[in-house]
Amino acid sequence: MSVQFSFWPALLLLPLLLLFAWWQDRRSVTDMTVGRRRAALAVRFLLLSLLTFALAGTTHVRQSDSVAVVFLVDSSRSMRGGQRDAIRRYLDSAVKSRRAVDQTALVTFAEGVHTQSSIGQPFDSSRLRDPGATAGTNIVQALRAARNELLDPSARGAGRRIVLLSDGNETADHSLPEAAELAADHILLDTVTIPLDLKREALVDRLVLPNQVKIGEPFSVRALVSSLTEQTVRLQLTRDGRATGPSRMVGLHRGKNVVAFDQSITRPGFFRYGVTLSAPEDTLPENNGGEGYVWVRGKPAVLYVADSSALTGFLRQALHDQSMEVDYLSPGALPANAADLQRYDTVFLSNVLASDLSQNQMLALQVACRDFGVGLGMVGGRNSFGAGYYRGTPIEEALPVTMDVKKQKRLPSVAVALVIEDLEVPSTVNMSIEAAKATIDNLEPIDQVGVLDCNGFSGIAASGEAVSPAGRWRIEMAHVTDRDGLKVKLQGLIDMGDPPTYDPYLLEAARVLNATDAKVKHIIFLGDGDAIGESTQGGTAANIKKIRDSGVTLSTITTGATDASETTFMAALAFTGGGQAYVADHPEDLPRLLLKDAETISQPPIVEEPFRPTDMPGDEIFQGIDWAGSPPLLGYNIANLKPTASLSLITHRKDPLFASWRYGLGRSVAFMSDDRARWAAPWLSWAGYSRFWAQAIRWTLRSFAPADYTSQVTYENGRGHIVVDALDAQGRYVNRLEFSARIAPPAAGELHASPSLDAPLRQIGPGRYEAWFDAPKVGTYMVNVMQKQAAGPASSSLAGLSLAYSPEYRQTESNPYLMAQLAAAGNGRANPAPGAIFGSDRPSSYAPTDIVPQLVLGALLLLPFDIAVRRLAADRRDVARIRAWLRRLLGRPVQAADPGLQRLLDRKATTAA
Repeated sequence: MSVQFSFWPALLLLPLLLLFAWWQDRRSVTDMTVGRRRAALAVRFLLLSLLTFALAGTTHVRQSDSVAVVFLVDSSRSMRGGQRDAIRRYLDSAVKSRRAVDQTALVTFAEGVHTQSSIGQPFDSSRLRDPGATAGTNIVQALRAARNELLDPSARGAGRRIVLLSDGNETADHSLPEAAELAADHILLDTVTIPLDLKREALVDRLVLPNQVKIGEPFSVRALVSSLTEQTVRLQLTRDGRATGPSRMVGLHRGKNVVAFDQSITRPGFFRYGVTLSAPEDTLPENNGGEGYVWVRGKPAVLYVADSSALTGFLRQALHDQSMEVDYLSPGALPANAADLQRYDTVFLSNVLASDLSQNQMLALQVACRDFGVGLGMVGGRNSFGAGYYRGTPIEEALPVTMDVKKQKRLPSVAVALVIEDLEVPSTVNMSIEAAKATIDNLEPIDQVGVLDCNGFSGIAASGEAVSPAGRWRIEMAHVTDRDGLKVKLQGLIDMGDPPTYDPYLLEAARVLNATDAKVKHIIFLGDGDAIGESTQGGTAANIKKIRDSGVTLSTITTGATDASETTFMAALAFTGGGQAYVADHPEDLPRLLLKDAETISQPPIVEEPFRPTDMPGDEIFQGIDWAGSPPLLGYNIANLKPTASLSLITHRKDPLFASWRYGLGRSVAFMSDDRARWAAPWLSWAGYSRFWAQAIRWTLRSFAPADYTSQVTYENGRGHIVVDALDAQGRYVNRLEFSARIAPPAAGELHASPSLDAPLRQIGPGRYEAWFDAPKVGTYMVNVMQKQAAGPASSSLAGLSLAYSPEYRQTESNPYLMAQLAAAGNGRANPAPGAIFGSDRPSSYAPTDIVPQLVLGALLLLPFDIAVRRLAADRRDVARIRAWLRRLLGRPVQAADPGLQRLLDRKATTAA
């Protein structure tokens, strides 16, 4: 037992207070007796002591006999049936020895953490399968979760212990610092190493190949293969997913093996090599592959993406004449990740609709240009720029022009009525709100918008008009001058109605639209088509035709349809209404579909008339081209120049024709006319045609200044390790250089992608620099190492880290060394017996109890006595009278002080009886 104080300096007041009370007592002139005076001083001393200890925050600390234990069980993929059985037996044996005052909790972990039972809940050792992702082992998160369990008030006052049962092969973070944090919180960490029981296994550790080679230069691809047994396996080497030759039978000895493949590449680019393993003595198929990258320098490599290869011959031939390697891909074949785009120095899109590219493909182009210097260009046409629905896309963000041309009032104003049926999708989003927001984002202040729900109507009159009221205008038709304000109103879009017929609402929307002054009037109907029966009987086709004849068009977006007939019905409405029919399978489809519809109903941002380009003074891209003798172009796309972009050519209307700018680490250009026999037909026979395109494309090419260093990226325990060795021409180390790395994770170029990471490199030795980055996901991490130059462009070196499978499948043995380190750092034991968990070697625990309220209460109870002993004078007779009064009150006989008087009292009591 001990006493602690939360504010011990208050105790310094006690001697002063007691001294003051003694001094005051000595100077007192009261006529109290010596005994009474001493009693008063003692009571005063005790009262002051109680108040001083209360002010000091006194707590009573006592040792607890109970212990709270959290069992942390590794439930990752490396823990198979045999390991789980061993863990269950250990838990059952350990729990048998716990006392009644002890508490337990069970937490399973893999990539994440799941609490199976908390402190104070029933303990069930059979719940060892983790419900989350199991392709990883995160011991750090597990220790943090166990720490939170033990710091919970339900475990207060008990000794605290964590028992970690795992093979010790963590795949994320580093757990040793976390174990030290536990020790600081007086939590003991015991570790139990679970041995792996793999008897048959072969795996590919990794591929080792040079980072950069020359065209035609022989090099070696080495596969590091491990096996637990001697066996003969089959290895297949691939390049960009295609076999480089026949598979090879290789004999493996027990342990690590190196298998070399001789290779050479005759064209430039960034190539992905892979190897796959087939083994008879194998348990885990997940680790039978490996990947690596090699960069081949040579002629500039151009990727040309167009709607049809038959229409691209003119430009492709022009580039070949300028010594450029050109690959053609259709929009659907364009890579959807930034890594696969690294083989090209620039990518050009020609007359490709945005709807023909996925969001992943557009994000991949954006990341490749911004973070890795791959050039990007767009060539005009009836399916490019704004006419191709690129407004608001990642491609528009990367280009030097914006497709938002209504700000110049170049296009007619639009009024849109959004008619919405109740389309709320559980567990996703309110489709109505998302549709209305997307519509507002697609319109400009000169446009108008209104939102009508499908609730409340009386029917249709004989004239075909809707009987008022027909629906509710949730947002009245108005100009889009306050986007944020309109979006706030949209939050109340609930209970939109599910009517038996759509006719009255479409008629009401047309009535309001015809009352506006907009040049283009359009209805977008969002519904599921389930009113097909009633609508057909109500003469829907005739009503839609009447709407169309009044100058209002109708498009439909079908979502939530239960059968094909409902989708067909919605398409028929759009066909009769002169609009477009779309199907939205997912909520995220709505913005793209609504943008496409908004662009469809409006006049395309295109000018088709002959004109001659005019070059801008000071232009550096097209130097040496005689524009005075150039033939005319026959049309172009309308776009606006971004503020920081440069303009090389303009049209006869002063619109941008060729614009360029730097975007991140890359360059992008926009040519607003086309490259084929439509608008550029007169240019195809022009002598400057090939030179124009060669100079335009060369400006966008990825610029790699010579790099006097080599970079390498390896993987270590959940993290990527970048190492750069810098040497000069004489082979001497170069120090004090400034390096940085741009890392694109596997998600870069995919929907909801993680942003690219920047990592500065620090010097760790002569000519050696390093940086670390987190690599928690399987896939390819693209790394661009850049060195700042005093003058000229920064030198750059590409490297790739490819994780073909989770590190969870890499280890074939447990890691008792890490488990022993964790136990030592956590002041615990390594591999304790089950009975020792709740045995006599219990963690010390002291339960503090705040006794300040009791001290204050004691002082309050003592205060009347302090006053009484000083203010009330009582002699022996007063004491005797008080004692007699108390005896009478309790019904006991009163004893007289005088013996004679007592005899008289006894005789009186007898006579009365």
